[in-house]
Amino acid sequence: MAQEAMTHDDVEAELLRHPAVLECVVTTIDTGAGTRTLVAYVVTRGRAEPAEIRRFLARPRLKADRIPRAVIPVSSLPRTDSGEVDIAELPLPVQPGRAAGGKGGADLSGVGDLGDGGLALVMALTSGLGALVSFLLTDAFWPGSTDLSAVPQPWAGLFTGLYVAECLSFGLGVGFLLFGYRRMARLGRPRALTVAAYLSVVWLLVAWWPQDNFYRLASKTDWERQAALVYGFNITLMIAAAVLVAFAVRERRSG
Repeated sequence: MAQEAMTHDDVEAELLRHPAVLECVVTTIDTGAGTRTLVAYVVTRGRAEPAEIRRFLARPRLKADRIPRAVIPVSSLPRTDSGEVDIAELPLPVQPGRAAGGKGGADLSGVGDLGDGGLALVMALTSGLGALVSFLLTDAFWPGSTDLSAVPQPWAGLFTGLYVAECLSFGLGVGFLLFGYRRMARLGRPRALTVAAYLSVVWLLVAWWPQDNFYRLASKTDWERQAALVYGFNITLMIAAAVLVAFAVRERRSG
């Protein structure tokens, strides 16, 4: 690894010329089919756009094949006990995509990948819209399931709060379905496990809205429907939780 790092000294030197770059490391990763791709990890002063950093590298003496195909901002560079950068602990890029800046190449961190603040805002708006839609459609899908006219207070209020929470959970699940995968993929778990964990999170969030409405309309002695609901929701929710346990305890792939 030290020999590989020395071959990238020229690229790291140019990165450090950028006024926003405080620290950096350049390495190559396996992108499949026996190909190796140059990737730069940078610690920046404030927010710096990866595309702008790639454009900066295109101006100096670097040749096109020496410009990293992905520039990935990180809060800090992980280090070993000896103080060297621990390449294996760096987050892996998500997938190939067209670069937003610079000539040619691919930005493996994803085109238009949102920062934490932008992602939180978009997910909040999407989740809110999903929650509102589910709330408005509840009576259309399950007529009478939320009728609390015969329920005294304070229990009616408590059940209303439960219905709102279910809709909010559904909306958050929709938001995570649309925007959550890239962030999970960055944790470096095997792809199949990452996809399973991603879908498990979505199911754990969205299932409560339909589940509770189906249960409220099912007779306690309708054993066929009760069994279908148990195996359709309860068992699958347990499986989803188990998948997330496997995702949490599985070590990330080495770079």
